[in-house]
Amino acid sequence: MNGPKNGEAYTAWDGYIEGKNLVLIENKQIVQSWRTSESSENNEDSILHIDLTKVNEGPKVTLIHTNIPQGQTQYKQCWIDHYFEPMKEYFSN
Repeated sequence: MNGPKNGEAYTAWDGYIEGKNLVLIENKQIVQSWRTSESSENNEDSILHIDLTKVNEGPKVTLIHTNIPQGQTQYKQCWIDHYFEPMKEYFSN
């Protein structure tokens, strides 16, 4: 596999998000440390778990984002607006 590797750093959204790939299991699981440019130095990284499961209808994606800094409730809507809705539209075509 020539893609990302465990322990490798990554960035997304023009550097707004950065972290490390903690666990990468092809077609099964992604676990990443995750922080934004808005994160305080005092904030620990949040952890993003993405599990992929094969079901009759196609892949099932389960996303769990933990250790989000207190008061940062906007991330829930951002996941919906910037990830889930575009994926839903893309895969419905």
